[in-house]
Amino acid sequence: MKSIKRNFLYNILLNISKVIFPLITAPYVSRVLEPDGVGLFNFANTYACYFSLFAALGIPYYGIREIAKIKDNTKEQTIFISEIISISIVVTLICSIILFLSIIFVPQLNENYFVFLVAGIILYTTPFKVDWFFQGKEEFAYITFRSLVVKALSVLLLFLLVHEKNDLLIYVTLNATAEVSNEIWNFIKLNQSGIHPCFTLSGKYHLKPLLILFSSSIAISIYTMLDTLMLGFMTDYKEVGYYNCATHISKALVPIVTSLSAVVLPRVTLLKKEGKWDDINGLMNKSFSIVSFLSFPIAFSVIALAPVFVPLFYGEQFYGTIIPLQIIIITVIVIGFNNLTGVQILLGFGFDKLFLYSILSGTITNFSLNLILIPLFGASGAAFSSVLAEIVILVVMLHFIYRKTPIRFNNIRESVFNILIACSFFLISYLIFQTERNWLSLFIIAIICSLWYLTCQYLLKNKTEKEILALICKKIQNVRTN
Repeated sequence: MKSIKRNFLYNILLNISKVIFPLITAPYVSRVLEPDGVGLFNFANTYACYFSLFAALGIPYYGIREIAKIKDNTKEQTIFISEIISISIVVTLICSIILFLSIIFVPQLNENYFVFLVAGIILYTTPFKVDWFFQGKEEFAYITFRSLVVKALSVLLLFLLVHEKNDLLIYVTLNATAEVSNEIWNFIKLNQSGIHPCFTLSGKYHLKPLLILFSSSIAISIYTMLDTLMLGFMTDYKEVGYYNCATHISKALVPIVTSLSAVVLPRVTLLKKEGKWDDINGLMNKSFSIVSFLSFPIAFSVIALAPVFVPLFYGEQFYGTIIPLQIIIITVIVIGFNNLTGVQILLGFGFDKLFLYSILSGTITNFSLNLILIPLFGASGAAFSSVLAEIVILVVMLHFIYRKTPIRFNNIRESVFNILIACSFFLISYLIFQTERNWLSLFIIAIICSLWYLTCQYLLKNKTEKEILALICKKIQNVRTN
């Protein structure tokens, strides 16, 4: 039996790579392709991902669950994979036809038709995305190794081949080639495992559970990609470029807030079975304190540093990213609390439908506000819509929690202190930026703000600071023992 802790570490490494590699390439790509080139790439990629989402049909979730049941039976695995891939081939073919027709008949897409066709390789390879098979068999070491190798080679080729704005198509092709490389590697690995999939029409009985899972996952996936598509259709690619550069930063920081809060909850399922709600309440409030302790200083420091950080990191042409970043970074705070209320409480306690209703409320809010704000404010309007949508999700989730569970959050006062301390970052950054506006000044501000925040927490005798240090030490100790 594979080590759960070792798999957990591989998964962390994989998730970190998904953040680190884009941050490594972002400054180079933004300077070479400029805002409209970055925007066109992100819009084409997101457009293709929408169709890929429908073609996937909930297979990744379903596949992991079913393979885990038969992971020691190669014959049953071969039959199952053949049936699932065959279903996906049929659905992908239908989605590909719709994608192709949209590129032909929608003028905005037809204008850059070759870019969209190449980006569509993400869709064409959907049937062959069998990571779910290796996840179901707990082969996280293979998944992580393959992903890191492909990502590293893609980054190397990016620096070798993409040198000017006209190389946009090369960049899109490299992104598509990385997808194809992953799937080819996966099928080689499948064959080495003794599994040889073939096309079959005998797997129709999988459709019902697939559609149920698909309906649950579609709302979340649509919500995460909605802004980019609406910006692309309602404004220009430059605004898409500004917005996506802002979201790169916020998405890179969200895991810092959500990862540590999750580790205090391994006992929640057991405690729920035993009906120990007081203990659960204590754990939830501890998680709430961790989110509050981490999210407010992160968000407020980015708001304070954005006017200097953005042009240094992305280049002088990306001043349009500053305000969207200062707005969208608030989602780091709200998503941190949404992760607690939604993933850890509603889903953790089996309220799947209530979680879905919460996400749907955010999707409707985001779509409605985008219709009004994007034409007026472009990327800033999309960022503002996202923040309000996340807040609506949080409010709805809290409503369900207070209605359906005895969980109550009682450490609001602590969050107020965190906000007040973090507000001082604006004064610190303002005073230092009066003399210097470079990487050194950013580093100095980050150090001073961190020390000031931790000192204030120590003086206020905030227990969360000690709890976070204890959790980090525990994680390090677990790694050493494995």
